[in-house]
Amino acid sequence: MIEAVLDVVGNTLAGDMLANVVLSSKLDLPWFDFNDEPKEDSICIVGGAPSLIDMFPYLQARYKNGSKVWAVNGSFDWLTERNIIPHAHVMLDARPENIRFVNNPDKDTDYYLASQCDKSIFEALKGCKVTLVHVNTEGVYELLENEKDRPTHLLSGFTTVGMMAMVLAKLSGYKHIYLFGMDSSYKDGEHHVYSVTNNDNVIKARIHEQEFDAAPWMCQQARDFQNLAREFAQDDVIIEVCGSGTLLYAMAQAMTKPITTRI
Repeated sequence: MIEAVLDVVGNTLAGDMLANVVLSSKLDLPWFDFNDEPKEDSICIVGGAPSLIDMFPYLQARYKNGSKVWAVNGSFDWLTERNIIPHAHVMLDARPENIRFVNNPDKDTDYYLASQCDKSIFEALKGCKVTLVHVNTEGVYELLENEKDRPTHLLSGFTTVGMMAMVLAKLSGYKHIYLFGMDSSYKDGEHHVYSVTNNDNVIKARIHEQEFDAAPWMCQQARDFQNLAREFAQDDVIIEVCGSGTLLYAMAQAMTKPITTRI
């Protein structure tokens, strides 16, 4: 369904990520556990892609009407600057420079941090409500296989923090998930509403007759979404992609219900 030449590689050495897991697992933090009880609230997961600007009034309306808002990476600060205090903040990336995403923590926000995150992230969030999330990256199973006292779930099926947040939301009992600012493609040469420095290769991704400029990781995110959304549908979880003219929106359009789209 999506045509692209992918060359997706990790941005952190496996040894460095495992070292981070060792350190974070020693911290006095709760480990993520499932919650099978369905939640009546809807949830808005907010990335930082360009469509967020156009869709912001819809997000504001949902926030005011009681929807939970989860931010990923730099969308947290972008939202708080616009008077939306996220209920949760999700991070996956192991690079130490992502400390910039937690410069202004909120004591009432729930932080879901992958155990592979750099130690500086955890230090910056001391005193905040942090939950440790284990991801099934290479070597983590062997590292934690003898853990007896804490819930040890190794989450998989995703390569980006946005998809990780979607998995966490489902496993927390949410049945209606809105995705904002998760485009999986460029718009006018831009890939985020906040400043991000990268050297991504721009490739062409095609869904049917539609063509998009995208980085390899964006194409992989769209493929992850395709797989996860089908699994979610089996459990009656509805995903709504908010923001037209994007690769992820086109992917959702190409799929069958209950995957829906909103302009």
